[in-house]
Amino acid sequence: MFYGWKISALCLGGNFMLQGSALYGMNAFMEPLCDLHGWTRVGLNMSLGVAAFMGQLAMPVAAAVSTRYSLRMLMTVGAVAGGLATWAMGLAEDIRLFTLCMVLLWVASQVCGGVVANALMSNWFSHFRGIAFGLANSGTSLAGMVLPFLSLVLIRHFDMQTAYAILGGATLLLAPLSWVLVRRSPQMLHLHPDGRQHDPRPPKGVPRAVSLAALIRRPAAWWIGIAFGLALMVGSGVLSQLKPRFTDMGADAYPAMILAGLAALFGTLAKYFWGWVCDRATPIMAARALMLCGLGSMCFLLLPPSLASMAAFGLTFGSCVGGLWVVLPAVVAYYFGSPNFLAVYKFVAIFILIRSLGFPIMGISYDICGSYALSDIFFGVSFAVALALTFCLREDRAVERQAHRHGRHVHRH
Repeated sequence: MFYGWKISALCLGGNFMLQGSALYGMNAFMEPLCDLHGWTRVGLNMSLGVAAFMGQLAMPVAAAVSTRYSLRMLMTVGAVAGGLATWAMGLAEDIRLFTLCMVLLWVASQVCGGVVANALMSNWFSHFRGIAFGLANSGTSLAGMVLPFLSLVLIRHFDMQTAYAILGGATLLLAPLSWVLVRRSPQMLHLHPDGRQHDPRPPKGVPRAVSLAALIRRPAAWWIGIAFGLALMVGSGVLSQLKPRFTDMGADAYPAMILAGLAALFGTLAKYFWGWVCDRATPIMAARALMLCGLGSMCFLLLPPSLASMAAFGLTFGSCVGGLWVVLPAVVAYYFGSPNFLAVYKFVAIFILIRSLGFPIMGISYDICGSYALSDIFFGVSFAVALALTFCLREDRAVERQAHRHGRHVHRH
């Protein structure tokens, strides 16, 4: 087996435990937290919003740090910080302390998984990069299928503090694995991307550096950032509270959790599918198809509440949103070139801060209407804007498309 797949599996584990706990954990913990401490959904959504904002703010910082420091060290430190933060969340009795722990968890998720994982996949893969991104990022959706249900069982058989302690302990196990397995690039082990006998990337024709000033003047960087920021805002807001939404629509606790888990399962499988689309077509075409499918899935919310309509929405929405974290890094690497991945990803990550707005929007909608109807209208419009922005990207200006054409031209001559 090519060593890069082992690193991809480790990145899957990091996204599973940290990003999964940060995003999907509230499906199981929101109602028990409110009952135990007297907190409100609005208050917890505000905490989620603050934590998500700080986590997204950490994305450009993590990208900048990743260019200067060991990725092995960052993954290890992120696992330790995330495990301790998860354990401490179960001990916090003040919502401000709980929010602080959640902020640490979201920040840690960018270095044990998140940005560092995407940087590793960009370094270790070329032809199979889309599938590698899909495998590494599938941990987040896989966690949505497993962690909320597991947490619900732990809460009911033990208590909430024990559930958080078990999740934190499992996260800490990633630290020694990260230290042993992670290497920045295949060249450190005398290997090449994809396990080939030579470096598949064209040695000439690809710009090796892009400055911040140049990115600010490139509309494409803005379109990519805003489009995926809006789409991730919708996905994060809806998926973080899918089980409470289904409960409000009339489903019992376990059927609602099973539907939320199935949505995450389809999101996990969809990551491989969207990665395959990126490799077989182009990441830009995949982005357009993804946004269109996401917008279409919102239409199922217009149906009368029933288990069938809940399942239709959850499965289609999960399948679409599951591909966002796969297609985003693929588009960045494809449009600007793999050598520029971290520099551009750092700039694009600024716009991903929009993602954090999804949580307070959900809370405000529930507080005003007693449901998520108002937020659903806003989210539908957001998906439509994201779709329109993807059509502003031109295939003929993608760096890797130009590089591959250059490589074929050199080969013919």
